[in-house]
Amino acid sequence: MKTKANFITTLILTILISAFGFSQNTIEIDGIVMDDSNYPVPYANLKLTTKYKGTMTNEDGAFLFEILKSEVNDSLEISCMGYEATKIKISDYLNESEKIIRLKESIVELDEIKILAAGDYVQNALKNLKTTTIGKPHQLTMLYRRASSEEGKARFFVEHYMKILDKGPSVKDIISIEVLEGRKSADYRFFKKKEFRHSVIPMTIRNPIRQYLPMKKMTWKKIGDTSYDTEDVVIIEGRPPKGAHKFMANGQPFKLYIGVDTFSVYKIENEANNSLYVYKKNRDGKLYLAYHSRQWTSKEKITPELQRRLGKPEAKIAATYKHEVFVLDIETNRKKMRVRHQEEAMKTDMADLKVPYNANFWSTFVAPPDTNYFKGIKSELESNYGVPLEKQFLYSN
Repeated sequence: MKTKANFITTLILTILISAFGFSQNTIEIDGIVMDDSNYPVPYANLKLTTKYKGTMTNEDGAFLFEILKSEVNDSLEISCMGYEATKIKISDYLNESEKIIRLKESIVELDEIKILAAGDYVQNALKNLKTTTIGKPHQLTMLYRRASSEEGKARFFVEHYMKILDKGPSVKDIISIEVLEGRKSADYRFFKKKEFRHSVIPMTIRNPIRQYLPMKKMTWKKIGDTSYDTEDVVIIEGRPPKGAHKFMANGQPFKLYIGVDTFSVYKIENEANNSLYVYKKNRDGKLYLAYHSRQWTSKEKITPELQRRLGKPEAKIAATYKHEVFVLDIETNRKKMRVRHQEEAMKTDMADLKVPYNANFWSTFVAPPDTNYFKGIKSELESNYGVPLEKQFLYSN
């Protein structure tokens, strides 16, 4: 027993020393991307020029990621829809007192010869999905956050560090899910909405381009143009007839941002579930999902007793579920893919999955910066009963 205990102690010390040694060789790069008018630029792509490493700004324009000290002489490329791409040397940026990267808006003048009918752009985009996106199995490592509010007050928060095996938007469903780490707050909700599967599944199947769109029944309209990474982009609005598609309720429109030359779909905005999908290129120029958010809101029934306790004039409360997903890494080499399929995740709400809470992991994990929305959620969850989030994570997982 003593020998076994000594072995375990030695192993833990080795892991801690290795982790400390690695942290000594890394540098955190953070800041904010802004335009010439001092407005934050959300969903800007930042990547090293010589290695496939980088991140994306959040909806407030902020970013944070790690590089090795040996990479400080590399340059950082920054690109975003509607802006001219730029490049800065990392060592120069680290020496700046103000950690701000500025982008200049691009001016787009589409060549009239290239302009097609709106529906033709969509048909070409869907037809070319297998060539413009990664159409083979690939592993996405992601951070998935979900926050619940009632009557505008934060009530619950759950977060998963996880991997999925996917074939991209050319197919409807993902292949496998594995949740590696998780944490959740105390649950102060009155109305506990349950998914019958992990929330990453609706993320994929409610994506308009992953569905079989009723092309002939839909109304397509070009509503604008922009650019991305030197390519002109048209903005096409699609409006399905009422009842035409179960994931596009009440004929609500969605927008596709489609490249004029390649017919690549760079971004999707869907009003039916207030969702956003942002795609970026891998080293081979193939697109994959990099960021997703969606928000579900409704009025939910409550008991007469709860109505009386809350002093509500009606037996309903306003409930909101906000989702946010950052794709942190991608692996396309089959030999390096490691996704242990968790059948339970395919049929259980993410808040109900049994995921051990590992405080050491979360204390060292370099996550994308919280948006102002999620900062507010965490602050409100602590103020509900004066319990720090760390204690909530400790006792609720």
